[in-house]
Amino acid sequence: MRRLHLFQSILLPVGLAAAVVALSLVMHRRTFSSVTRLMETAGRLEETQRWFQRAEQCVLELIAPANAVFADWDVATQRDRLRLARIRLDEAIAQGRSYGLNVTRLTRLMEEMAARAEEVFENVARMHEAGADNGARAEALIAASRAMARADEKQMSAVRELGLLTERVRAEQRNILEEHEVSLQARLTMERYVVTLLVLLALGMAWFGWRLRQTDLALAEQRRATEAAQRERLAAIGELCSSVAHGIRNPLAAMRSSTQLTLDLGKLDDASRARLQDVLTEGTRLGDRVTGLLKMARAGSGAFEDVCLQDIVVGAVSGLGPELTRLGLKLERDLSPTPISVRGDRHQLEQLVVELVSNAMEHSPPGESILIACRRPGANGLAVLTVDDAGPGVPDAVQSQVFQLFFTTKEHGTGIGLATVKGIARLHKGDVTLARSSRGGARFEVTLPTTST
Repeated sequence: MRRLHLFQSILLPVGLAAAVVALSLVMHRRTFSSVTRLMETAGRLEETQRWFQRAEQCVLELIAPANAVFADWDVATQRDRLRLARIRLDEAIAQGRSYGLNVTRLTRLMEEMAARAEEVFENVARMHEAGADNGARAEALIAASRAMARADEKQMSAVRELGLLTERVRAEQRNILEEHEVSLQARLTMERYVVTLLVLLALGMAWFGWRLRQTDLALAEQRRATEAAQRERLAAIGELCSSVAHGIRNPLAAMRSSTQLTLDLGKLDDASRARLQDVLTEGTRLGDRVTGLLKMARAGSGAFEDVCLQDIVVGAVSGLGPELTRLGLKLERDLSPTPISVRGDRHQLEQLVVELVSNAMEHSPPGESILIACRRPGANGLAVLTVDDAGPGVPDAVQSQVFQLFFTTKEHGTGIGLATVKGIARLHKGDVTLARSSRGGARFEVTLPTTST
């Protein structure tokens, strides 16, 4: 549920915001690129329009010297003007090609115009040659006039060609504007869809958060009710166990004492002694079970305080040294150097550790070691206490029953120890689980909430 809260309160809004920003940036970039391309195209078309004006001026200037020579008859001066006009015309043609215009026909027409202008100059020069008679001058004038007429025709054709090119460019401009408008409308439509989708996502997220909150409240209420019922059951069981244990303990102690005294002082045959020994053994076993019931009764309540989990472990195992030595076992500790603080009853937590280590001692063969470890809290805020042994482990068929009251796989077991461990862990808002140990035996893992990490 904590992960769901994290997803709802942080990851989902952040992810949605990031998606909105990314989508906005993408759409803005596309719009900006489209506008940039449109501006570049408009600038290029504007330059092209200016080129048309310049080209038209060059066309007019190209045959202007040929017209002027009929007025001043200065062939040399007008030829210089024609040469300068050709230079400007060549520059204009080159610029037109750079704009991607097809100026092949226009170039050919202008070359023909220049050729006709040269023909005019040649005929005018013939008119002023020394020794030319009137007939020769008249013939040269007629030839110059005809050349000028053909130059005018080529000029008109060149102007028409410029008009056609201008119309093509304008048509291209209209197409570009229409395409941009269509693209812009499509983008605006997409933006409306995106905004609608984002609104729906926001509404969906709000609904999801509300439903999650309602579910969380319902689960919390159910958890509180379950915990309250469990506390009531534990209190009732504890009261019953305490009452029964105290009612049995004193008579049982008297029976065991009398039986032991009879065995020590009485004159008994072997059969009677064996039967009394069985009575004493079963009485001892019953006494152990009564002691376990008393421990379980005391586990139903306690004085809670902030305690160090490492200190709990050290205090709990300090009295187990002689029994470990007797069994030929070693106890290894792997305790975090940083104090781990939990809130609980010190005596109950020490009892939990003793029960787990004692259980490991009962199942570990001589010469092996038992490992008890404390780990700092992880992302879930729970400290972990583990006890590993090298025993035979717990069969898969009974793993789900090991924490049940009075369930045992040992010949003389009481079935109370692990049930007590489960009860203490649950009382401290934690839990205990069973797994396979890397040492080959069983691993009991207790998780407890911490007061600080």
